[in-house]
Amino acid sequence: MNNNAENTNQEDQVLFLYTQLMNLPFSETETIMQIEQSLYQEHNANPQDRLAIIGLLQAEIMLGNRKKAQSFAYLLWDMGEGISLAEELLYINNLIDLGLLDMASELLKPRFENLSQNIENFFAIMLKFSIMSGNIYWLENLLKNPHAPYQEVEYGQIISHYKNYGYVEHFKNIMKIIQEKLKGKLCACEYNITGSKNKDLEIFLYLGQDINEIEEIQKTVQEAINSYNKTVGIEKISNFNWTLYPIAEHFPMGLD
Repeated sequence: MNNNAENTNQEDQVLFLYTQLMNLPFSETETIMQIEQSLYQEHNANPQDRLAIIGLLQAEIMLGNRKKAQSFAYLLWDMGEGISLAEELLYINNLIDLGLLDMASELLKPRFENLSQNIENFFAIMLKFSIMSGNIYWLENLLKNPHAPYQEVEYGQIISHYKNYGYVEHFKNIMKIIQEKLKGKLCACEYNITGSKNKDLEIFLYLGQDINEIEEIQKTVQEAINSYNKTVGIEKISNFNWTLYPIAEHFPMGLD
C-alpha cells in the first residue's frame, strides 16, 4: 500500500472516531474512553494529524480531564499553521469551552475584523464567544451584520434589555468574574434563550468535579457576583441566569 493510501485510510479512521465521539452523550464514559484510546493510537502513528489532536482534546473534555484537554489545546497551538477551516472551528469551540478566551480571541480577531467575509462560516462560534466573553457590543454587531446567515431575534431582545437597563458593562464584568472563578475548572459551556414573553439568557457551565464540589464552587462564584452587585449598586442583572453542572450531564454535541 502506498503512502497516499495509508494517509487516506488514517484520515478516514480519525474522522470516523471523531464523529462517533461527537454523537455520544458525555455520560457514556466507557465508550468515550475506548474512542480516546483509539485516537491515541492514531495520534502516535501520525503526531501531525490535527483532527486526531482535536479528537483527543474533545475526549478529555468529555471525560472531565481538564488538564489533559488543556495540554492538547496548547499542543495544537504550538503546531501553528496547517489547520483546515472545519478543524479551526472545532478547535476554537474547545478553547471557549475550556475558558481559554485569550487564545480563542487571537484566532477570532482577524475574523471579526473582516466580519462580512467570515460571518457565514464563523457566525455560530462568534456568537458563543461574544456571550461567554460578555461582550454585548460584539454580539450586537454580529447580529446586525447584513451577511449574518440568520437573525437571532431573541438575542436582540436581550441586547435591548441590557442596554435599556444599563447592564452592558455589568454583564461583561460578571462574565469575567465567572470565568476567573472557574479558571482551571471549566470543561464546557453552552447557552440558550428561554422564556415565552420576557426572554432570559441562560448560561450552562460544565465542570469535571463531582456534584458536592460543584455546589460549593457555585456558592463561591455567586458570593463574588453578589459582592460585585453590591459594590456597583444593583440587585442583580435581570433576564440572566447561570448554572454549574457535572460534565457528564452535557448533551451530545452532534456531528453527522
